[in-house]
Amino acid sequence: WPTPPDAQLRYNSQNKVTSGQCITSTQMDSVVTGGIGKWRALSYAGTTTARANRRDGINTVGWGNLGGGTLGITNLLSYGNPVLTCGSNSFYTAFELDVRISTAYRWTATGTACPCPAGSAFFLNSVAEHEYGHVTGLCHSSQSSALMYATFGVCQNKSIASDDNAGQNALCY
Repeated sequence: WPTPPDAQLRYNSQNKVTSGQCITSTQMDSVVTGGIGKWRALSYAGTTTARANRRDGINTVGWGNLGGGTLGITNLLSYGNPVLTCGSNSFYTAFELDVRISTAYRWTATGTACPCPAGSAFFLNSVAEHEYGHVTGLCHSSQSSALMYATFGVCQNKSIASDDNAGQNALCY
């Protein structure tokens, strides 16, 4: 991200599926927005009516039908020249990244039961925080216990761990 406060993300709760979930609509919003600040390079900038995955200059977190087994996705919508350096590495300057969370799955969060009375679910906090790791510039980890590992199992809760912090530190944040 070119300048502090680095990346500011906004949240659009439109299209989220609230029926059949293990957490309430309010909890879903709180979990999605609360995970943004867990990464040093990110901050929550409030709500928006902008849609995720639209080139509009707004870093938006939203909901969508992603298809397949995809729980969440981060899209790089525009980039600059490789002007940021960290050691001997050059990186593109990110100008807009949008996150979409799937509407096709049942969600739960830390502090709630899994499975819940509605059935098995995925931990929304883990999936959202994983996608925000991509917004900071992290790729997938090879350590299955890391938040940035490519897959999540049903009722598998993860949080930022040493491998994730090492990746964040390597990005010079």
